[in-house]
Amino acid sequence: MSNPHTAWHLTTASDASAPGCDLVRQWLREHNWAVNPAFMVQLQQPEHAAQPLILLTHCDDRVIGGLFAETQLSWLRISIMSVHPEHRSKGIGAALLAEAERLAYERGCKHAYVDTMDYQAPQFYLSNGFKQVGHIPDWDSHGHSKLYFTKQLPLHPPAEKGL
Repeated sequence: MSNPHTAWHLTTASDASAPGCDLVRQWLREHNWAVNPAFMVQLQQPEHAAQPLILLTHCDDRVIGGLFAETQLSWLRISIMSVHPEHRSKGIGAALLAEAERLAYERGCKHAYVDTMDYQAPQFYLSNGFKQVGHIPDWDSHGHSKLYFTKQLPLHPPAEKGL
């Protein structure tokens, strides 16, 4: 695509490793360093790198549930949480979530974040203290919405629960 009033034009690239893409990333980094240097310095420190937080629930030597997350700075970011269908609605999801929050608190986290689809039990997160902060309709192009939730973690250490 070109603009008849200027000398610039648009092209497509096959992926983010195409020539020129490193420049785009560099310009963003330079901008971020200029407007938020304290954050950028903090982000560069090894102790502030994202740390995985993986929990599995076992029953009779079988995995029946799990939560995959990471902590970074003051945030717990939950990527995946699921419980085997035969073991749902038995408190396993709540126990996974509580343990993730407890471990995140120990790592200095103050907040939690998760996104989910409207058919993936968003009520579970609401009933566990999360607040919906965003909504994108028709995320999957089949009429389903993506929902975004955050939670303020307790100011005191949550009680340890056995998994």
